Order: sequence, then structure tokens, then C-alpha cells
Amino acid sequence: MNGARVAAVLHDRAPHIVRTALDRLGPGDRTVAAKIVALRFVERCADASAAGDWRVATDWVETACARYAGILAPDDVIGAALEGVGRALRIAADGSVVRAFECARADVQAALARPRDVAGTADREAVDEVDVVIDGMLTRLDQTDVLTAEHSRAVASWCTRLAKRLGASKEEAIHLGRAGLIHDIGKVTTPASILTAPRRLDDAEMEIMRGHSEAGALIVREIPLIANLTPAVRSHHERFDGTGYPERLMYESIPREARIVAVADAFNAMIGRRPYRPPLAPSVALEQLVGGRGSQFDPEIVDAMIDVVTNRT
Repeated sequence: MNGARVAAVLHDRAPHIVRTALDRLGPGDRTVAAKIVALRFVERCADASAAGDWRVATDWVETACARYAGILAPDDVIGAALEGVGRALRIAADGSVVRAFECARADVQAALARPRDVAGTADREAVDEVDVVIDGMLTRLDQTDVLTAEHSRAVASWCTRLAKRLGASKEEAIHLGRAGLIHDIGKVTTPASILTAPRRLDDAEMEIMRGHSEAGALIVREIPLIANLTPAVRSHHERFDGTGYPERLMYESIPREARIVAVADAFNAMIGRRPYRPPLAPSVALEQLVGGRGSQFDPEIVDAMIDVVTNRT
């Protein structure tokens, strides 16, 4: 069987290979991100067979492990998919292709076992690669608290609309939407008893809750693809007058993306579901934003939010 035919078989069997691979993993690893990583590995194996060069697959494994380390276990995902590719080839391919694959398998397994430094940041990556990582983070947040994940998705939408109203470029709007999606990722470290308490928190509990912004920054900055979102995650609870946390920054010393997330976060928190109170009407929430204009919030961004809500922009 020639390489092109083997590639066609792998493409055809890819959904089954991925499904079987994910079934071998724990429930926490069966995320959309894991599915995409597994599918891409099968596709790279198909490309390698078509090209007659298995380095197409083995080199991709090196890159994937560095990109996704810290957000999912690429060695487990790719390792499980590797077995599926091997079974498919043994059924469908001639001996020479299987022997070439077995040589490549050793290289893949060596790459999976190699320790990696994930502290650096990639300057340019495809949009979907970043979104795979963010999807994995949202899955973790969903597993921690569904309401927090629901809130984060809504904040992302408000951030994107605010960005457009403020004249941001398409790239800036995408960046702000992503910041909104993971601004509360640090809450995966917050005790459930505090996160889901059906009442207002006491002072000690609030101090623990406030730790989520720094915890989130620590998580995000260690993942190369999204490390540039760290300022928004860390500083979205800073206040314009310098009385916020964690660093009591004020005015323009607060990163602009954090000032935008702060307004979107506060507005959606007021109109959204909370364990301890019913949602506020949007008009009431806007009044609260106006009340914090220049003290808690950047006045320009409050004005933009009013336009977004009242004009449906």
C-alpha cells in the first residue's frame, strides 16, 4: 500500500482513533482541547505517510508538547492516539509502512518522555492553537464551578463588544475576548465552600477569594501561548483610584486590558446569577457603573459600556 493510500486510511479512521484514544484517558482529560490535539496528531501521521517522512509527525510532537504543557497532558493524549495509529496501520498497511512507523514510534515516545521548560512565550501562533489552550482552561473552570465558567464566557462577549466600541483593532478585540474568558481562572484554586457560598463572604473568606487574581496570573504566565494575557488576569480587580488589589495600582498604571475586563466583569456580575442574590436589571447595573466612574472604573470605559448596552453596539 503506497503512502497516499495509507494517508487516506488514517484520515478516514481519524474520528474512531481519536474517540478510542480519549476513552483511555480520565474524564478530566476528555476535553475539546485533547480531542483537537489527538486529531492533529493523526493528521500529522497521515501527512508523514504521504510524504514518506515520519519526521513530519515526530517534529510536530515536539512542538505540541511544548505548546500544551501546563494546560493538558499532551504525552497522555498523543500516546493514546499513537496506539490507535499503530493499530490502523497494522490492519491496513503493508509491512514496509508498518516498519517505518515502528521506527517513528520510538522517536515519538522519546519526545513524549522528554522534560520541557515552558517558561518562554511564543511571539506568533495560529489563532486556533491559542483557543485550544483557552478551551482547556475553561473546561477546568467548568469542572470547578459552572456559574463562574458561565460568567467568564459572558465577560468575554462584553469585552469584545467594548473593544469594538473603543475602536480597537480586530486583533485587540480577540485579545480582550480571550482575557475575558480566563480572567477568573485563578478560581480553580479557590475552595468550593467559598466559591459557591449561598451568602455574602466574611472578611477572612473575602481575603481568600481575592487571591484568585494572583493565582490566575501564576497559572497563565507559565503557559507560553497565553502568557501575554497575564496583566489582564492579574489586574482586573485593581481600582482606578488605587484602592483595588493585588497591587493597589491606579489610573493608567493599571493595564488597559485589565481596566476593560474590570468593567465587563462588574457589569456581568451584577446582571448575572449569583448564589446569594437575584440578578440586577441592566439599568440598575449601569447606574452602579456610573457611581464607580472615576473611582472604581476608568471613566472612558464606563461610558463605552453605557453605549454598548443602550445602543446594542
